[in-house]
Amino acid sequence: MVVPLIFGKIAKDLMDGDFTSGTPSIPALSVGFIVAFITGVFACTWMITLVRKSQLIYFAWYCIIIGIGGVIYAAFH
Repeated sequence: MVVPLIFGKIAKDLMDGDFTSGTPSIPALSVGFIVAFITGVFACTWMITLVRKSQLIYFAWYCIIIGIGGVIYAAFH
């Protein structure tokens, strides 16, 4: 789902001249990949467990809190 966004960001950076062609740090990329993978697996496992138990009230409260926070941030930023 995020791939089009990534390509859009790259295209925007290229058009703005902000794209650098520096060599990425392999250790930093590796750590980022591993952390993203572990947290992604944890998040998916947690969501599947919530859906199976039909306790989506917690997710609803999460969405409400994040939504209110986003509106407040947008209003004052």
